[in-house]
Amino acid sequence: LVSATGSTRMGKAVGTAVGARLGKSILELGGNNAIIIAPSADLKMAIAATIFGSVGTAGQRCTTTRRLIVHSDVYEQVKSELLRLYPKLPIGSPLEQGNLVGPLIDKDAVANFNNALTSVQAEGGKLIYGGTVITDGELAKGNFVVPAIVEAENHYEMVQHETFAPILYLLKYEGEVTNAIAIQNGVKQGLSSSIFTT
Repeated sequence: LVSATGSTRMGKAVGTAVGARLGKSILELGGNNAIIIAPSADLKMAIAATIFGSVGTAGQRCTTTRRLIVHSDVYEQVKSELLRLYPKLPIGSPLEQGNLVGPLIDKDAVANFNNALTSVQAEGGKLIYGGTVITDGELAKGNFVVPAIVEAENHYEMVQHETFAPILYLLKYEGEVTNAIAIQNGVKQGLSSSIFTT
């Protein structure tokens, strides 16, 4: 697992090596994935998917949910439910059944987590849950963090970047779903997206 910056370096190195032998490659080098929640969505289903997508594998897969784009009509309800459920997330060894959030891969990943949260808050983002490194008990021996939720704007520099860590950016949209799709597409990276609506 590598950061977005690391994945770009890796892609250039692979491209050079494969190109030297006149080979072809298809490289997936990161993503900035979003879930859109429309006003008609089944919120129970949407929130369950959001939580698993944003904290499973401790945010360290390219298809991790990084941005949650929620219609203003249901924004406060979704936010309230996330704030109710995040404190109940089972954090621990991924080898033990029942744990949903494992450790980050190394100390550099923990530093990237901390740096991303510092940067997004400096831009105006509001950390509303988590964002701490676990320093007590058995988990202090690993690279465990408390998954973070940040109210933000899509144009913030940190929201525009992939951070391989469990940070969920809450973004609000108004009006038609096309406005949410514009936010979804308003990053350089692609990869995956989903929408919840009935």
